[in-house]
Amino acid sequence: MKIQTFTIAHDGRTTAGVKYFPERERFPVVVFAHGYNGEARDFEPFARFLAENGIGAVTFTFSGGSTRDESGFLTTDMTLSTEQEDLAAVMGEAKQMAGAEAIFLFGGSQGGFVSALVAEKRGEEIAGLMLLYPAFCIPDDWRRRFCGQEIPATLELWGMTLGQGYFQEACALSPLRYCYQGPVLIMHGDEDKVVALSYSEKAAKGYQNAEIEVFAGEGHGFSEAGMHRVEGMALSFVRRVLARG
Repeated sequence: MKIQTFTIAHDGRTTAGVKYFPERERFPVVVFAHGYNGEARDFEPFARFLAENGIGAVTFTFSGGSTRDESGFLTTDMTLSTEQEDLAAVMGEAKQMAGAEAIFLFGGSQGGFVSALVAEKRGEEIAGLMLLYPAFCIPDDWRRRFCGQEIPATLELWGMTLGQGYFQEACALSPLRYCYQGPVLIMHGDEDKVVALSYSEKAAKGYQNAEIEVFAGEGHGFSEAGMHRVEGMALSFVRRVLARG
């Protein structure tokens, strides 16, 4: 496989990532969107696994989406909208990979919610959507948290400081419409204490063409064995979608 780093300038900021090229002339590409306060390296083993099996991959770090992000964009300026813009820009970069023939999105937790939002707006650009314990709960969580209360200028959450704009936007978001019509694979653990399984079950019923896999005993963040299973399911999903044309 060939590995190549990249940096994209867009929307007044930069987003950096890594491309993984398989040893094939033509191949599909999976774009990975990490979760809250994650980074590109979170999906490095997964990306390598796909590349070794003939599928290209792109990992990146959301600008301001991690305390380890080196773009200079502040975590207090990151919102769900800036993450959607980042993902859209990275999708454009993935399409330019020599040999790329179809784009799939794979998002985990907040990255899963962002991927679903992007799929609603740009569904014609992707061949399939894979969601790992997607954080569809974000708007509900923050509406409950700030119900009748003033939103602070900043708030520290799980080791990262967020700005008022993040919460204002999350609280104002309309319910997901599940209007993406392509194939969707949702994977969620039945012991998830961060995002209730019921959100994924609702999404599986809402999407026109979705399948859901419930992982027994897994929480928010899978075990090593669970992630190996996710890798295999993702590989199979991409192959099945392409085989159906």
